Amino acid sequence: MGRMADEPRYVTLAAARALECNGCGDCCDSRRTDGYWTWGTLPADQYRPLFSGRPLIIPLVRLEAGWADRVHKPADAGELSATRFRCEAFEPHEDGTGGCGIHDREVPAKCREYPVGGANVEADLAAIGEHALATSAFPRCTWFQMTVVRDEDPRADRS
Repeated sequence: MGRMADEPRYVTLAAARALECNGCGDCCDSRRTDGYWTWGTLPADQYRPLFSGRPLIIPLVRLEAGWADRVHKPADAGELSATRFRCEAFEPHEDGTGGCGIHDREVPAKCREYPVGGANVEADLAAIGEHALATSAFPRCTWFQMTVVRDEDPRADRS
């Protein structure tokens, strides 16, 4: 019996990390998830050193007419703990996918760790034997509804 589309897919950590991003871009822009996906606390420099001195992560605000860039001031740091954002490095392709324009250089740790590189994945595997990836808002994502399990877990997809 096959897996239903809305059921989680169980994979080992090695299998999850071996997958390639499909370029949907949903993790690069809060507008793609209607504001659900946020950056978290945005540093005052907005990662300028990683993007030729220009702000990399742009905070957004939702207005009646749609989304607009929000001016980020260093004093906003605490207030912007759930920053809706867009990334200036995301480069859309004609087919609706896209890619990171700075992926081959240094990127923010949050990007480097998403979705299976963070220490919490390994900690959860050690403590409880599984870790649900934070991809439930991204139905187009390679890792949508994936749960990482220990190598010996019988639920692991071995295909």
